[in-house]
Amino acid sequence: MSFPDKQLEDFISKLSNILDGRDIITDQEIIYPHLQDWVGNFHGNSPLMLTPRSSEQVSKILKMCNEKNIKIVPQGGNTGSVASGIPNGEVILSLKKMNKILDLNPKDYTITVEAGCILNQIQLAASEVSRHFPLSIGSEGSCTIGGNISTNAGGISVLKYGNMRDLVLGIEVVLANGNIVNMLKKLRKDNTGYALKHLFMGAEGTLGIITAASLRLFPKIENKVTAFVSLTDLTTSMNLLEILRDFSGELLSSFELIPDIGLSIAIEFGDNIINPLVNAEQWNVIIEFSDTKNNENAKNLMEAALQHALEENVITDAVISDSIAKTQNIWKIRKAIVEHQPKLGGEIKHDVSVPISSVPDFIRTTGDKLAQYLPGVRPVPYGHIGDGNIHYNVCPPIGYSSEAFKEKTKEIREIVYGNAFTYGGSFAAEHGVGIIKKSQMIKYKDPTELTIMKEIKNLLDPKEILNPGKIF
Repeated sequence: MSFPDKQLEDFISKLSNILDGRDIITDQEIIYPHLQDWVGNFHGNSPLMLTPRSSEQVSKILKMCNEKNIKIVPQGGNTGSVASGIPNGEVILSLKKMNKILDLNPKDYTITVEAGCILNQIQLAASEVSRHFPLSIGSEGSCTIGGNISTNAGGISVLKYGNMRDLVLGIEVVLANGNIVNMLKKLRKDNTGYALKHLFMGAEGTLGIITAASLRLFPKIENKVTAFVSLTDLTTSMNLLEILRDFSGELLSSFELIPDIGLSIAIEFGDNIINPLVNAEQWNVIIEFSDTKNNENAKNLMEAALQHALEENVITDAVISDSIAKTQNIWKIRKAIVEHQPKLGGEIKHDVSVPISSVPDFIRTTGDKLAQYLPGVRPVPYGHIGDGNIHYNVCPPIGYSSEAFKEKTKEIREIVYGNAFTYGGSFAAEHGVGIIKKSQMIKYKDPTELTIMKEIKNLLDPKEILNPGKIF
């Protein structure tokens, strides 16, 4: 999409009746950081970025865009993995200046915020009133809650608290025609027909623009116990998960798979990362128990569970952190895998899910199929396997040209996504569809389901002004 100069000038002139001049941005140096997805897959273009400060301004902008058929790409912190917030000539609508906490009620265990609030800002605000907002992801210092909701973010605490949609009580959303739909209720129960709020969660800004949300809070976490554990083999990961749940009840909050190649990446390229175990095995996990009581209960249960797992030959070794520094070191391993995989000569990212019990077989058979296709290829499967979500990233063989490897992206993705499909899985577990996975939507999505989705899109955004070219 491109704007004729006269149309752009006319549009900007009318915007001056809605926005302050500093919120109408044409300077390409300022816009430039908003054109590149952080993964580096896409670089877009846009002649204009708008930074409204209220839902009423968003409403007026969308009403005018709808009337003039001007396309809009909503953007939060621009930390997504599927280029869902990258424009291709459209106007960027950045929500980053709508960042106020509107209400915080510890008695109701709720917080109501504008969409541009940084996730970490919400976590800290909750903590200050002895409450806990549990969404935790690597980009929490820069991602916004509107983006988290629009992509139904997951993170490392899904086991205990669920995905983003499980943490949302209500939302305010602006439709393509400018109508504001206020669904900012703070109720746990509201059984009054269709739960319309869920339409906009995970919709990646294609149905409406979320401008505010009421979120669930939980009792403050007073104690966390972290362990790094080596598995006897990949299959026993599921045995260990069952043991941990049996011993801990609701305390288990994280169960993250760390393969030996991921551990090697972290130690070689990470920031002074130490191997927690002298003889770590091929497959390892990071475990976290979180407790609202500041006592020895979580630690004692962790010790008992791991001792039982050792006796049952489920694990070969384990270390429970006894200091903040050691805990930070363990979690730095998880973060470093994400950051430094490209240093192996490139990477092809996948975010898939399968039934939990199928995780070991899926990882093993996918690796076999990739090796048949490209001998020496280096898979790096890691992440939240406790909920069936595997970040199955693939790096090239040693010495293989990164350019030649990138040319195999389509075939490698087909192997990974296709194998997930055979297990009844999904090609988009928590990162969404965006631009990258549109072809998979056609191939793997049930046709009737896809038709319904398109009908909803046509109903709410008949002119397709909201985030065009994404998902479909």
